[in-house]
Amino acid sequence: MIDLNSIDGWFTQIIELYKKDPNSVYNTWFAKDSRLKYFRSIRKGITKVIDEIEKGSFGNDFKGSSLESVLQSISEQKEVFQGASHAFIWKPKLRIPDIYENEENKRAFGAFLEACLQGQSETSLLKEVDKLANRKIKGLGPAVANILYFLHPTIFPPFNTAMVEGFNLLFQQKIKLGSWESYLFMREIINQVNKAYIRELSKDLGMVTGLLFEVGTGEIQPPLSSGIVVKMDEEKIRKYLDKRSSSTSMMNKEENALIRSNSIYSQN
Repeated sequence: MIDLNSIDGWFTQIIELYKKDPNSVYNTWFAKDSRLKYFRSIRKGITKVIDEIEKGSFGNDFKGSSLESVLQSISEQKEVFQGASHAFIWKPKLRIPDIYENEENKRAFGAFLEACLQGQSETSLLKEVDKLANRKIKGLGPAVANILYFLHPTIFPPFNTAMVEGFNLLFQQKIKLGSWESYLFMREIINQVNKAYIRELSKDLGMVTGLLFEVGTGEIQPPLSSGIVVKMDEEKIRKYLDKRSSSTSMMNKEENALIRSNSIYSQN
């Protein structure tokens, strides 16, 4: 999906700048051993969210909830995650995100978190993401990826405004911040680049997205003046999007068939 030859050389230079800068998020966050403690605490926090939703004690507001504690732990990790909680704060006038007063959506969100907490394979985890995205819960978008990252850091990259702007700038794209489709497409590109430069980067996608963050905030300037342009393979992009659309349609058919089957069974 990317002509890797078009970024060879200058992308390596950007990685080197990122790693050498003592003030970059690589050195102030990613390379710090203290970062790892958050993975354990956030995982415990997510377990509590799931438990409260299952028991019906979760409540109908973000403030004071176990979910707030989880997002607070995420947000306090340097500037790279600042604002991660904003997407989850209950906005009564807009009724978003609709996972607090809508019990069906709340249970679906809890089931999603549990499936991702227990899941291990990339295929099964992406299927859970598709299921959540297909529910189209109002106001619940790919900001959820900031939670998923702390469950599966080698599978899900974080997602915020600066990272998106850095991604768009480096790879000549125009993806949208609140779109699940955009996030999943961005994830595909990140994985491809990360694998190609794995010796300079890390299996933990926090490293490469930290680089995108630095570009998006203007701390690292890509050498666009050199005339180098990242060329995207439009045909592969189209096939990728068609594949996702086909997969989603098939999953919807399977779920509808299961619902009909359960309905017939209950009537008998």
